[in-house]
Amino acid sequence: MSKQEEPSRNTDEPNKNPDQFSEESGENATQPVHLTQGEINALQKALLYLKFECEETDSLLYAGSPLLNSVLEKVREVSAFKEFAKDFHSRPNAYAETFMRNKLERSYAEELAPRERTEEQKSEILRSCMYPYPLK
Repeated sequence: MSKQEEPSRNTDEPNKNPDQFSEESGENATQPVHLTQGEINALQKALLYLKFECEETDSLLYAGSPLLNSVLEKVREVSAFKEFAKDFHSRPNAYAETFMRNKLERSYAEELAPRERTEEQKSEILRSCMYPYPLK
């Protein structure tokens, strides 16, 4: 590649060490994202499927994720159907709760090295997995 064809580099910014933590690239850094209403609907459906329809117990790693729950909350807030979704998700869902309790119990039974969990810990796990629905 000749000098004329070489891609330009921004010389105004100092070289940053990618291993160095900065607010701009940390886990809590924010980035604008533009989604169509169709993409918002698809993302919500995928997350709700993962939580309340996927039978695989390995999906619990994601179903109870605070980060994915945050994504679900944010896409619901910008959805054209947010009022309907807020109303719908404000009521306990007996089917989803039974499904989630059974999935959690299967997961606990499948552990190769079973961990002791208090009832309070189990309740918190269930609450995280049940988001956006409240427990009865």
